[in-house]
Amino acid sequence: MRYVKVFIIGLLALLAIVFIIENIEVLKHAVQLKLNLYFVELQTDFLDLWVLILLSFALGAVLVLIYFMYDHIKQRQVIRQMKQNVEILNMELKRAGISGGGTSTSTSAASPSVESQENPQE
Repeated sequence: MRYVKVFIIGLLALLAIVFIIENIEVLKHAVQLKLNLYFVELQTDFLDLWVLILLSFALGAVLVLIYFMYDHIKQRQVIRQMKQNVEILNMELKRAGISGGGTSTSTSAASPSVESQENPQE
């Protein structure tokens, strides 16, 4: 799965580069970003549109990376808490005298066979 992710990310980067190369004449136009608040006006220098597109793509990638790092950390905390809960429950089972080693018991030994349920007269 990891290789599929790397392939898809590489493919997206390649498509972005091809988009810029194919539309370079249109994307060479200079633009200026302005933020006009009532008490202050902010503006950038003139930038080529392709630079602005690449910067916004990079900013989006960084924000997604930060989100997934946060999500990964939260998942690790939940897993750690669940492991602690399992250990506590195993200790309680041992105190009660029940083996808490595993849940893979044979169902055929615990319940009567299907054949004996179908033919009760035999």
